[in-house]
Amino acid sequence: MKTTVVEGGRLLFLVLWLNLLPGAAGCPATCICYSEPRPTVACQQLGLFSIPTEIPTRSQRIFLQSNKLTVVKSTSFSSCHNLTVLWLYSNNISHIESGAFFGLERLEQLDIGDNNNLRIISPTAFRGLSKLHTLHLHRCGLSDLPVGVFRGLFSLQYLYLQDNNLLTLHDDTFLDLANLTYLFLHNNKIKMVSDNMLRGLVSLDRLLLHQNKVTFVQQRAFHDLGKLTTLFLFYNNLTILTGETMDPLVSLQYLRLNGNQWICDCRARTLWEWFKRFKGSSSELECYVPANLAGKDLARLKTTDLEGCIDPPQVQTSIFSTKTRSGKFQSTESPLHGGTPRCCLPDNDKSSIISSKGLPDASSYNSRQITNNPLKEKENISKTKFLEGDPSKNGTHNKQSLNDGPVGTFSNNLDQSMGKLKPELIDGLEPSTAPSRKKKKCTKKCLKNQGSTARALPLLLGPMFWVLLAIC
Repeated sequence: MKTTVVEGGRLLFLVLWLNLLPGAAGCPATCICYSEPRPTVACQQLGLFSIPTEIPTRSQRIFLQSNKLTVVKSTSFSSCHNLTVLWLYSNNISHIESGAFFGLERLEQLDIGDNNNLRIISPTAFRGLSKLHTLHLHRCGLSDLPVGVFRGLFSLQYLYLQDNNLLTLHDDTFLDLANLTYLFLHNNKIKMVSDNMLRGLVSLDRLLLHQNKVTFVQQRAFHDLGKLTTLFLFYNNLTILTGETMDPLVSLQYLRLNGNQWICDCRARTLWEWFKRFKGSSSELECYVPANLAGKDLARLKTTDLEGCIDPPQVQTSIFSTKTRSGKFQSTESPLHGGTPRCCLPDNDKSSIISSKGLPDASSYNSRQITNNPLKEKENISKTKFLEGDPSKNGTHNKQSLNDGPVGTFSNNLDQSMGKLKPELIDGLEPSTAPSRKKKKCTKKCLKNQGSTARALPLLLGPMFWVLLAIC
């Protein structure tokens, strides 16, 4: 009996020793293999340049992180059908062959992050990994994700894409990820969040988009994010975010929007109104412009603070616009994302007037010579200040009706916006059609010199005389 116990103890010790012995039972040299709690091959931090070929087929976990691996071949794990965890992070991997993870239908965790030279991923790299719930692709130098790269990953819950060089994401990139709860996209170079970029993420709980270069979020960008509780958009290039964009986020609890250059004028009103309904926690939204509101929290402003508008530096206008079929002139401005709202149209946008072909407008006679060269006519017009009609009549600007030919009209949109501007924003500005001082001087000269030449002018100028006479 005593001998049997001793022999049994020796046998147990031998089994344990063989189970832990490097190279035993097909374990790769220098690696450590053990079967409890699950069959595992541990080969981390060994300076390996290639993936070992003697990995036991029954392995469920393989740790190959912190080596010098450069390539993942299509045959590296082809026999490991029981694999559930594969760690390949912190290597020098620059290429993953097509089909490298094919057949790993039980794989749940795949970490290939921190491979700075892995800049391109095959569209089918993760095809067939239907049970994968965690995927690490952080710090890989990725500048683009191919269309369909996450197709079929129906079980994915955690996706780490931070610290890459992503400039944009294709529409429907995450369409199959209905179970995704955490999406990490921070510290990239993403410039816009489009309407369909995040489509399909109906279970998303956390979205980290901070420290990018986001300048614009389209109105339906968050349409599917009804379960989102955490949204980080701080330290981007945002200036405007509408309340309509934020409305679908009915479960939001934690919001960070600091570190942006918020424009606190009429365009911020819908976001301000949304904050009145928001019950969660938020960082401050420090106003960048106008100067009198700089540094103040948008959410704490009064409604009267948002009545005015500013002239954004991005908007550029030209007095020589292209005439439309309706006879009105279209501005050549490049407004902020889809057009500057009517309440925020700058004053210099209301001077898009040029004379029609043929007879020039009357006000130009006083500051330039008459010429038949259209190019010179255009050059002279650019130096002329035009008058602004009385906006109090019929709610629009008066149109000149002199018999010297038609004058280009204002756009209806521009007319309506004038009444919404703050008085202090237009005080001190000379209206586009205000009387010039040169006109008064010219009037005196005309009156002085009419005497001896009045009779000869009709013969010299014909109908033009009557126009000059009306001016003088």
